[in-house]
This record gives sequence, C-alpha cells and structure tokens, in this order.
Amino acid sequence: MKLRVVAIILLLSLLLFFVFKKVSTNKNKELNTNIEQLNILKYIPEKNKLLFISNLDSFNNEKDKNPKSEDNFILIKDSILDYLGIDLGNNKLEDIYDNELIISTFENNKKLKDDILIVFKIKPEKTVDDLLNLPNKIDQVDKVISIKRENKINFLNFIYRSKDNYIVASSDKNLIVNSIDSSNHFKEKKFQYEGELSGLKNEKNILFTNKFSEGIFFDKEIFTENNEDIVATTFDLKNKHLIFKSYLLNNKKNLDILTYDNLINEEKNNEINPEVSIFSDVKNFDEYIKPLINDFEQSFFEDFNHNANQNILILNSKKDWLITFEKNTEDKFDLNALKKLKDFNKYTLKQKEDIYSIYSKDILEEKDDVIKKLTFENIYSIESGGLQFISNYLIDGKTLETISKKFFNLKSNKDKSTFLYAKVDTKNKNSNKIEYLSDFEDLNFLIRNILKISIEESLEIISQSIPEKNPILYTEKSLKIF
Repeated sequence: MKLRVVAIILLLSLLLFFVFKKVSTNKNKELNTNIEQLNILKYIPEKNKLLFISNLDSFNNEKDKNPKSEDNFILIKDSILDYLGIDLGNNKLEDIYDNELIISTFENNKKLKDDILIVFKIKPEKTVDDLLNLPNKIDQVDKVISIKRENKINFLNFIYRSKDNYIVASSDKNLIVNSIDSSNHFKEKKFQYEGELSGLKNEKNILFTNKFSEGIFFDKEIFTENNEDIVATTFDLKNKHLIFKSYLLNNKKNLDILTYDNLINEEKNNEINPEVSIFSDVKNFDEYIKPLINDFEQSFFEDFNHNANQNILILNSKKDWLITFEKNTEDKFDLNALKKLKDFNKYTLKQKEDIYSIYSKDILEEKDDVIKKLTFENIYSIESGGLQFISNYLIDGKTLETISKKFFNLKSNKDKSTFLYAKVDTKNKNSNKIEYLSDFEDLNFLIRNILKISIEESLEIISQSIPEKNPILYTEKSLKIF
C-alpha cells in the first residue's frame, strides 16, 4: 500500500472526526495563533519528502444526525490508529489531543516504503500510557521508548514524550533523535518552509511537498522538478466538502501566495456558472481537455486553424455549449467551411454592430418504406465586439456582454511574456471525467463500505512566461463526502 494513501486516510480521519465531535478550545490558549507561531514547528527535521502541519481546533459544521454515520467515522479513526499502533482504550482522542499536529515522511533507501514521523501535542495531564494502553506502564519523559505489541501490526515503532507535552512517534528511531536535536537547535537555524508559511499563516491545515500530484497541466516537459520549488496544499472542510488548494511556490522567484490572487479572483461573476469552463490557446486543447468536450467541439477544433495562436473560451453546461474566440482577419476563419456544417442552411440578421447567424438543416429520410423528417441541431454564430461566438443555443444581449467580459478578463492575465495561460474549471458530473486522481480511487476502495468520496469540482490554472523555467501552477478541488 502506498504510504501517501495511508497519510491521506489519516488526515481525513482526523479532519472529519471534528465534524461530529467539536473540540473545545483550550481557554488558556490564544484562539488566533498563526500556524507559523506554533511551538511544534521546532520538532520538524529537515530533508522531509512530505510535511503536514495542523493547528485545527474545530470545524464550524453541523453535527451529523445519523448515528450510523458517526459510528462509521469512529470505525475509520480507530482502524487508522490501530494500524499506527495507538490504542486509546477508554480515552477519547479529543480529550488527549491539544490542537497541534505534524506528519512528515522521509525516504528510506533500505525499504520500499518511506518512514513516517508524527508529532502532536497532548494535554498536560495526559501521558504516553493514555495513547498506547499497554499492560505495563511505560511513560517516561525525555526517553525514546520502543512500542511492542505481540501479534499486531504497528507502523509506529518508537515514541517519545517531551517536557512540554509533545509526543514524537516514528517508524524509525533515528527520526525521533533528529526531531529532538532539531528542537534543541531551533533558534539557531531557519525553519525549512519559513518563507512559504508566512503567506499561509492564517490557514489551519497545510501540506508541503516538492512534487505536484498528477493533473491536467502536469507535464514533465513543462514542470521540471526543482529542489527550490515547493508545492503547498491547504485543506478546509465546509458543509461536508473537503477543499484542497495547491500552489507552486518559489521564494527566490517571488512565487508566493500573493502571486496567485489575481489568477484566482479575476472573475467573481455568478451570472454564468457552467459545468465546464475552459480558457486556453488552440495548441493546448487537444492535450488537455479531450475528455471534457463534446463531438461538435472536437470536430470544430479539427477544422480550426491549429497554426494560429488563438485564445479560446469554452462554456459547457448540460446540453448547452458555447465557443468564443477573437476574430482574426489574417486567418480569415470561415464557419461555413466546417465539415460539421456541410449542407446546412444559413440565415443572417444584423443588429447594430452585431451579426447573428443560424445554421439549420432539415432533410427527409426513407426507412422501411416510410418517409421521415430528420432535423439536425441548430448552430448559432454571433460576431460582436471583436469576438466570434459559436453555440447550440441563441444568446441574449445580457449573456453576450457577460461572456465577452469573462473572455477579456481571462485574456488580461496572459501578459506579453506569457506563452502559455490556461484555466480549466469543471463542476458536478463533468468533474468525474477527470481520471488522474488515482489516490482517491484507492481511498474509495479502502473505505467503500463506509464512505464515498466524489470529486464535485476541479479548477486548474497555469501561466508560463519567458524566461521562467517553471510555471505558475494552481489547482483547487472540492470533494464531497457521503
């Protein structure tokens, strides 16, 4: 089993646990402590492959009224804790855990799977014995203790409790030693992700890695792994939707969270909310979005001039679709020449400066000695304000204005030095056409009789400029939990 899948299950178990049992925040602790100010950070050794940091105290979600649902979550939580080697006995996790957690993984060249280090804070009155529930009491402060359970799997083999009530547990004793050493010299060295963390200080859950998970825009020719590049992913839970937001960061190139603000917030217009919204240039359509477009759209791009560096916007909602692009006098694109519209009848009407056209086709067909009328889907075209719109429905003036504004807002993000800018936003059923989230397929398999996780929405934005080697890359996913 992939360790990253185990880590995801552990995260989900801990996060979702708070949906049902809201943890009461320690009254002596500041409610607004930034994640970058957490004392637990001193226990993080360097050279980790993956680092998850959390100071989550509670989620503002309604308690699930279904007792079976709560029992299922408890079953998942207990199963993960058992796998790690933790046995709470009669204790409750919310009575032990004190709202600070880190999970990190480290490469082990001698083993097929990575080693894991987990550090979390416990409440002052709690001990190691409250976590392990072994026959013999073993709690000792400032001593690395071996965890041994006969005839049981425990992934965590060693555990340590500090004087300031932090538990350090790992599959490798050396990682605990390194963690202790890191805490003793914390003031002398710079925290590995200090720069990245400053832009995320108000987040409650952050995952740092040096690799992007697979996605629409993940391409090793475009995105080369660079030791200076960090991928930061934030987690949030809203109304039983788990929201992931990932950013490619590089402090030396000033790629910080602020860099992404304009890309993410360039449009807040809710008048048009299609299931699929795609903005890209023609050259990248075939590679990125084939699973998301219909037959006509595919045939359109086959006939379209692929040599043109043309920006295209596609909006697709249920049976309605629309394609928008700038009119290019040099290429002289002719909609009449499309193979898909061969033998269609055309009627044109001009309103002020806008030109409306409809392409329609009715024929008679004989089948089994019966004559039947066959009607093809109408295609509409509008030339307005330097844009051409092609759709299977007639657009009113207000919608025309809204889509035009959307197109030019997206285009404005592609400056003169940008040779690649694309945005793909998918919702509802179309999100499930994205086949690259294999980790969640693995997760669904493991918890198939208890929970179901589906991708409700996926957003990806890429911007590549000269002379930068690596792009600005942002992904956002909303997962619904049943």
